[in-house]
Amino acid sequence: MGKNRKFNLLVLIPNSGMSKEILADRKQMLSKYASNNTEITVECIPAGPISIETEYEEFEAGIHILDRARTVAEDGFDCMIIYCSSDPAVRAARELTSVPVIGPGYISMMIGQELGDQYSIITPLEEMININNVKLRGYGFDPTKCKSIRSLDINVDNLREKIDETYKVLLKEGEKCVLEDGAHVIVLACLGLAGLGERLQKDLHIPVIDPAAVSIKYAELLYNLGLNYSSLSYK
Repeated sequence: MGKNRKFNLLVLIPNSGMSKEILADRKQMLSKYASNNTEITVECIPAGPISIETEYEEFEAGIHILDRARTVAEDGFDCMIIYCSSDPAVRAARELTSVPVIGPGYISMMIGQELGDQYSIITPLEEMININNVKLRGYGFDPTKCKSIRSLDINVDNLREKIDETYKVLLKEGEKCVLEDGAHVIVLACLGLAGLGERLQKDLHIPVIDPAAVSIKYAELLYNLGLNYSSLSYK
């Protein structure tokens, strides 16, 4: 914790093959959520999957995530966000570094169930619904508060190609979450939907959790309070 220096935050995207232009675009988008004292660096893994849609791809990306976790502190970063709602290798990465490692999926669900009595999750693909169900229970959250998990039927690496078309589908599914499923809050379970939460919240008039925004602000919270994950839990 330091009031007189920048908070150096690494955002590690566990997808390979991203161009410098795309990484710069992600940094620009994420910086609008950050405080003036926060300096964001965005990287992607050097090899592995181009997107994470399965548990196999989580493990495939994991080795590259852990390689980066080993050097993140010595490279001068104060915190690392693993930029995927599946939270791949998050717990293992915490064992390898002295700085906080944040998983957006966990943080988003935690805040989502706090802001309302019941919530829904929206994920890109139908195949990812069960993955989210498993993680929800694994995190120890009350499964009865999650009223539905709906999918957009759009591949992760296609979500941002036609962002307005993606939003139309997102709005349609969001309306179903509220009107048919009874959701009081919506959690977006993919970082490919980053930046759409605020728009959806205005259209649906309920809280919408954008994993990009909440993970940035949670990282700043830990830094400003001088908090880190317990070394007794992550040895």
